[in-house]
Amino acid sequence: MSKGKAKPKDTGHKDWYLIAYDIRDDVRLRKVAKIMEGYGSRLQYSVFRCQLSERSIERLRWQLSQVTQPEDGLLIAGLCLACLNRLRQRDSRGAWPEDPPDWVVI
Repeated sequence: MSKGKAKPKDTGHKDWYLIAYDIRDDVRLRKVAKIMEGYGSRLQYSVFRCQLSERSIERLRWQLSQVTQPEDGLLIAGLCLACLNRLRQRDSRGAWPEDPPDWVVI
């Protein structure tokens, strides 16, 4: 048996996350932006939307922890389906994609 934390189980299911950051140093800011571009799409300068599996969100958190410092700010907000349905976007970059319903009324 291996010691340490158990690895997150990747079920293949992906959830939406809204990730925002406030990085105090320009060099770290560019590194964080580069990491984030590999995980999701930019909504604003320091705000991304990402659809990630449990394993991917843990990997992202680890990568960001290697670059950021305690004085930097980071918000990772998981969004439920009800939250997604209430989101509104004002610009033309595209709406949040909707998951198909689990059932259909005929």
